[in-house]
Amino acid sequence: MKKRRLVIIVSALMVGGAAYILGWSTLFTVSAVEIKGTDAALPSGVVKGEKLARVEPRIVARVFEKNDWVKSATVSRNWITGKVSITITERTPIAIYNNLAIDAQGASFMIRNKDVAQLPKIQAPNVDSAIIAAAFFRQLPTDIAAQVRMVKAHSGDTFFLELVTKSGNLELRWGRSEENALKAKVYRALLLQPENKNLKRVDVSAPHAPIVK
Repeated sequence: MKKRRLVIIVSALMVGGAAYILGWSTLFTVSAVEIKGTDAALPSGVVKGEKLARVEPRIVARVFEKNDWVKSATVSRNWITGKVSITITERTPIAIYNNLAIDAQGASFMIRNKDVAQLPKIQAPNVDSAIIAAAFFRQLPTDIAAQVRMVKAHSGDTFFLELVTKSGNLELRWGRSEENALKAKVYRALLLQPENKNLKRVDVSAPHAPIVK
């Protein structure tokens, strides 16, 4: 009986000692905080000298994930060095829709210090259509994509392009995303014809019977 009581007392002392060391002693404190995956100057919420045991990774991660441009955050603690590492995964913008960037999953977020010149501006009835329109834009030949000011998605997968050409603004009705190589070839050929130098509208939705205005 006495032996059992002694074991209980020793166990309690060990648990209490461990709790003290982790939570209150000068051991196991934060020696450094490292943020990876972003160049944004973000407050980590973790203070150097703070007890490592009091740094809750999930809570710290949620603070970062409140930023709409952050897709995910992971936090780890190194009990040997005392370093807290925070890894940020930023959302990757694929287009501008409703004046915000969207990623491939349709999440909207503010663009942060990134060049958006290469991102297409999308006009669409909903974010799903905008994602499809962005995928369509990426399939366009580079010479045509460089002229695009806006991609308009109608009826899901029917597309209009607002272009800026050497001759000025031009609306190109592309139609569905099919026969794209042929449509691009027809469009280029039409622009080369002298009588079409002042074109305002081109319809290549039926590439074998294009319409110009």
